[in-house]
Amino acid sequence: MKELLRFESFCLLTLTLIVYFLIFNFSFFLLISLLFLFDLSMIGYVINPRIGAICYNIFHHIALPVSLLLLGYYLKNDFLLAFSLIWFIHIFMDRTLGYGLKKMTHFKETHLSESTR
Repeated sequence: MKELLRFESFCLLTLTLIVYFLIFNFSFFLLISLLFLFDLSMIGYVINPRIGAICYNIFHHIALPVSLLLLGYYLKNDFLLAFSLIWFIHIFMDRTLGYGLKKMTHFKETHLSESTR
């Protein structure tokens, strides 16, 4: 089942890249510049695994980029559209590689991985 979820993420990653480049013709440089910005959310792990998981999951759940995409579309703001698509690309790239939403117990335990305990 987890492999199926990873394949689903790969398909969504591919679709998002097509939308980013072929539909909107957004900048490759902008994509590379912002792609790993969302991994700063791991800073919460400095405090403890629970806070780290909460911080990480907030920025790796699709609700925020969906909201930003809708706002960018409504406001006709290209930067918000590009930023939200980059956010999706990051999330789907992570999930394709098996880095899912974090469990509260340990950094390596995700909804896409086997339990390490």
